[in-house]
Amino acid sequence: MNRSIFIRSGVSAITSRAKPILRQLKSSQFLIFISVLLVTLIMIIAYGQIFQRSYHNRSIQNKILQVQSQCNILASQVLLNDFMISSTTDNLSVEIDQLASILEGRIIIIDSEYRIIKDTYAIEQNKYMMSNDVHEMMIGRLPSKSKILDQNRYVEILVPILDSSVVTTTIENNTSGSKTSNTGSSDVRQVKGVIICMVSIQDLIETDAYMQEQGRIWYALFIFLSFVVSLVLAYFIPKPIRILNKKLKQVSEGHLDETIDMESSTEIMDLTETFNHILFKLQLLENSRQEFVSNVSHELKTPITSMKVLADSLLVQEDVPAEMYREFMTDIAEEIERENKIINDLLTLVRLDKQAVDINIDTVSINMLLELLLKRIRPIAAKRNIEIVYESMREVLAEIDEVKLSLAFANLIENAVKYNIDNGWVRVVLDADHKFFYVKVTDSGVGIPEDCQERVFERFYRVDKARSRETGGTGLGLAITRNAILLHKGAINLYSKEGEGTTFTVRIPLMYIA
Repeated sequence: MNRSIFIRSGVSAITSRAKPILRQLKSSQFLIFISVLLVTLIMIIAYGQIFQRSYHNRSIQNKILQVQSQCNILASQVLLNDFMISSTTDNLSVEIDQLASILEGRIIIIDSEYRIIKDTYAIEQNKYMMSNDVHEMMIGRLPSKSKILDQNRYVEILVPILDSSVVTTTIENNTSGSKTSNTGSSDVRQVKGVIICMVSIQDLIETDAYMQEQGRIWYALFIFLSFVVSLVLAYFIPKPIRILNKKLKQVSEGHLDETIDMESSTEIMDLTETFNHILFKLQLLENSRQEFVSNVSHELKTPITSMKVLADSLLVQEDVPAEMYREFMTDIAEEIERENKIINDLLTLVRLDKQAVDINIDTVSINMLLELLLKRIRPIAAKRNIEIVYESMREVLAEIDEVKLSLAFANLIENAVKYNIDNGWVRVVLDADHKFFYVKVTDSGVGIPEDCQERVFERFYRVDKARSRETGGTGLGLAITRNAILLHKGAINLYSKEGEGTTFTVRIPLMYIA
């Protein structure tokens, strides 16, 4: 038992130590380093091999061309000095020996009878050579030839000895029983013999060995440089990503005032721009949260403070008159009601803010919904002699959540009554097309200043705080309305002018799209 526990703890220790190593191996920095290093090494090695092979082949080819040129000159001298007839020409024979010594090789001259008339090694003198290459060259099928022998140690070059003479040719032509003869002359190169030259390429082999030795030094230098370049690239290429990661960690710790401004690749700059945009949204969200908390605290604290003042006033007096007691308790009840309304509106707003909010869709008559709302609100409007006019252009059936949308329309109509003038009017218009239905609420009220119109849908925002408290407003009604409309994939627009009134236009799809 103890042994198994010991083994498990050992495995766990090894795994914990291996994780940082594996993490480092998977990093983009390491991958860039390995990729650049491998690609560079492959290119260096491939180029080195190709260069060495090309240099070796060029060296051998130049050697062959040089020897062929000397052999061609020798062939001309052989013919000029009639060496094929009398190979005892001392001067030319000495020159041939000197040429073989200069070339560090062996020269063999063969006449048309395949007899070796000259061998600088004096081994095959006066013997016959009937090789296939010599025969092909004698009959004019092989102009010249070179090949490498003895495991790339020697080069063998065959050069024909050519003479030029005029040859008369007769062509007989039999046509319709007649016989004609044509005579002509042509310049024909006749093969008088073959020169075989075998040259050592040991100097080229030694040069190749020296080049390989120098190449290994250059290999080491280039490998070191590629290693350094790979490290530099591995450090600088992921650097913008490391900066972004650092900034993200700071943001995760609550530092929302951090922004990134750096010049890099197009992709990194796009990523930076996206990061800054998200950060800006987070800042707005955080500011909104702080403002919401502050507003909630203020709105909840105000009624509580009023109730405490009223209660303390009652407590400090021993004999409180019944009328005063009743008045104070009435004020306390109103503050409790106000507190309750704020809490209910907050709960409604929170429920509407949820992404996965439950929405109960049903086919509802919008005409009947508005008529029921107006039936409930008209008595309130009548207290201030405000006339409510309802116009329905057509019968409208839509797929909506009746409870939530009723709340939204009720807030709009109630606000039109609350912030209206005495003896004013409110007009509610219902219309529809093939895709949407429209509800327009217009009033003859005080209007909304232009600089405040962008903020009226914010939580706890009130254009006239004193007037809102008088009317019992919490500053949440339009925020609740907007959220309910957005849940239905709709939109709400505002037009208002101070002293002339306000118009809210709501657009809701007839068919709900989840």
